[in-house]
Amino acid sequence: MAKRKNKKVKNSPRWKQSRASYKRRSGKAEFHLGIGRYIIGFITIGLLYQFVGRPLNEHIKSHQIFNVRQVLVNGAQYINSEKIINAAAIEMGKNIFEIDIVKISENLKRGFAAEDFTIYKGLPNSIIIRLHEKQPVALLNVKELVGVDKNGVPLPHVGADLVESLPIVTGINSISSLSDSTVKARLVAGLNLLEKISDNAPSTYKRISEINVSSMNTLGISLIDSGLEVIVGEKDWVRKISVLDKVINEVTSRRDAVKAVDIRFGETVVVK
Repeated sequence: MAKRKNKKVKNSPRWKQSRASYKRRSGKAEFHLGIGRYIIGFITIGLLYQFVGRPLNEHIKSHQIFNVRQVLVNGAQYINSEKIINAAAIEMGKNIFEIDIVKISENLKRGFAAEDFTIYKGLPNSIIIRLHEKQPVALLNVKELVGVDKNGVPLPHVGADLVESLPIVTGINSISSLSDSTVKARLVAGLNLLEKISDNAPSTYKRISEINVSSMNTLGISLIDSGLEVIVGEKDWVRKISVLDKVINEVTSRRDAVKAVDIRFGETVVVK
């Protein structure tokens, strides 16, 4: 009878409820224990980094192998690399982790305002300066020869060294005059005309020595081999350029001296 009574107790609802409650308490205890282990683990890792890892990291970074030994310049075609390095003002022998990239960028912007630079550290001991150089398309004749890109932005580091490969722009008095929107518009128009001629009449483009932008109405080019001036004007460039080679070849083959050709008036070509 005692065994049967014990069996009834175990199968009773009260006993089952008590056992379920015990299991829930045990599960919570295990969960809290697991969270506690993670917390202790994180604290241990933090302490190890604070008292072992960080000092070790600082000790390694302070090693002389990380002292700057060279500055490399990539992408310099028209600007002398030594000028870039001097303008960057990087302290040789200084720990590379103490080098201020932002300050180097500011130094370069002061010296080369028209250009874009990317500066990064090449471990263990190099600073790399990548120059995104603007391409000169012509030279402004403003007492001295100064390069300009296709948008008319002056490039002070480009000058007379490229006189044999780039056309000269006349009709602009000074760099400061480019702050006048009408003057800048004349320059940009002249540069656009050069680009059109280069794309559509490359043989003529190679013969251009100068382009005069003193007036939009008399916008024109001069040829290096004959000194012939060709007045193109400000409109209808596509049609004019399509006959440019033919007109120039016919005029330059004539025995009588021709100083200028005016192609502004449609089919009528004026020879002077």
